Amino acid sequence: MRFASLIVFFVMFSSIVFAQQADLLERNFAGTSKQTTPQAAKADIQNQASQKISEEVIKDLIGEERYSKNKSLIANKVIKLSPRYIPFVKPSPITQEGEEYKMTVNMKVSLTDLKQLLQVNSLLNENDTIPVVLPVISVVDRVEGRSYRWWQTSSDKNQGFLVKQNRTIEEALRGSFLKSGFYVIKPVESGLGINVPGSYQNERIAGDDAQFFAQYFNAPVLIDGQIFLSKADKGNGYKVEIRMTALQVSNARPIADVSRRYDVQGSFEGAVDKKIREVAEAVSNDLASQVFEAWQRGSVGTSVIRVTVTGKHTLPSMEALKERIRSQLTQVKNIRERLVSSDSVSFEVDTAASAAELATKLETLDVNGKKLVKVSEDREEIVLKLAQ
Repeated sequence: MRFASLIVFFVMFSSIVFAQQADLLERNFAGTSKQTTPQAAKADIQNQASQKISEEVIKDLIGEERYSKNKSLIANKVIKLSPRYIPFVKPSPITQEGEEYKMTVNMKVSLTDLKQLLQVNSLLNENDTIPVVLPVISVVDRVEGRSYRWWQTSSDKNQGFLVKQNRTIEEALRGSFLKSGFYVIKPVESGLGINVPGSYQNERIAGDDAQFFAQYFNAPVLIDGQIFLSKADKGNGYKVEIRMTALQVSNARPIADVSRRYDVQGSFEGAVDKKIREVAEAVSNDLASQVFEAWQRGSVGTSVIRVTVTGKHTLPSMEALKERIRSQLTQVKNIRERLVSSDSVSFEVDTAASAAELATKLETLDVNGKKLVKVSEDREEIVLKLAQ
């Protein structure tokens, strides 16, 4: 049994290592420098390596033409921040030949982190973009009467314990979402709170505030979360409640949610800290898997528009219509019936198109020899009828 457990551990560990390494692109650079000291020459060659390797990889990702058009932006907004996406640098021993120093540098580039920087600066093609997720999670301690929200400035020196819990959750979210190709910003670790204008430092981030956060941090998905710490309903223990909802900010649409409650015993901070560390990964995995399922269905990055077709429909004709829409319109990610009556059928359509664009596309369809003709249209609903 012990041997079998070791095999399982080794396989799981190997898979994790492989997944991490698969994201790292290894490159080598041989450079020279005419700096007067070995230390200065070493720094000079490492800078050359970072510049040259960054340029090569970025050109591979976005193309030569796009790179040339945005060369200044890339130099100032991406390559200057190369430590963010080059986590590994190994220089060889430096040698001197005449007035020149020579050295080889081995670097590993994190494609995930580099793509994130390119996306922030709108340099990636749409099909290359990494979905960015921003956690806005408040920690409310009802036992000690304190709270922490990373987007609010505070002079309260008694928040260290709450900050630690938020860090634990955001670290778990980063790991869970990364498995599915999503990039979770870590605002607590990055100290992003200082960038938030005072007018947006409210207790809850919703409505126009959520729109601002999504645009400001270039994150179309926002995790609205709360961690509540309180005394147990009975006895001397405590309660830990974790609630998180993933929102597609463009239309305030919830696409995933988790809610957990745990009872703990012992000293307040010790027991709470231990429990959150124990459950953070499982809770984050649950939320990430739901978001990934929505992504696979094509529901992330889309709006929901109601499409109503008037007239009498048989079940075969309704299925034919639905299949025609699904197969012919690439902008439609998903379609499902919502209301069927004697004189109409209504569908809920997930689409990346606006209502006006979708209505135009629908009118081009041939449905068993008939055409769809628009009767009315607004932002949320399109009404059509079948005509010869």
